[in-house]
Amino acid sequence: MSKINEDQAKPLAPLFLTTRSDQPDEEDQYHHDRTKYVHSQTKLILCCGFIASLTMLIAVTFIVLSLTVFHLHSPNLTVDSISFNQRFDFVNGKVNTNQNTTVSVEISLHNPNPALFIVKNVNVSFYHGELVVVGESIRRSETIPAKRTVKMNLTAEIVKTKLLASLPGLMEDLNGRGVDLKSSVEVRGRVKKMKIFRKTVHLQTDCFMKMTTNNFLTPTFQCF
Repeated sequence: MSKINEDQAKPLAPLFLTTRSDQPDEEDQYHHDRTKYVHSQTKLILCCGFIASLTMLIAVTFIVLSLTVFHLHSPNLTVDSISFNQRFDFVNGKVNTNQNTTVSVEISLHNPNPALFIVKNVNVSFYHGELVVVGESIRRSETIPAKRTVKMNLTAEIVKTKLLASLPGLMEDLNGRGVDLKSSVEVRGRVKKMKIFRKTVHLQTDCFMKMTTNNFLTPTFQCF
């Protein structure tokens, strides 16, 4: 009887709860999700950095090429000669206005670019004073290859009636101090490379010439 009581008086063994191996712990799951999130963010940052670096590299390359290899320069305009095809006719001491006088202007256009220079139009005008137009000529459509020089011959007519209206003492001035005329050559066009690099071109050269009876056909001139 006493042995039975002793057995009943013994305390029960403590109960331990163990987790099953097939059920992940919450802390392990948190660390796993956190690591996955950090990896995805790292990949996103690396991807964005690569795209930004590539974009910057392309932009810098484009700028360097546009300032060096593909930099477009303005073509060069030079007036080579100015000459009259015939002298002024005088009848009874006065200028014959029945026929105008033709003047030829030879110019050179040099294209220093590695691209075509497309000339839209070339205009030459003659002035006595600043505002009076006494002759004008327009030439259109010319293409100058890369690194080439092209010569053009421009022809204009000097309208004698306009010249006499601006200079009544034309005959006396030709025999004396000479007649001052101004010619202005304008060239408009564009330089284009690969349909990306373009440059609008406007060239102008002004020449001042002095005509006398001695050098009427080939007057002296100076250009600026």
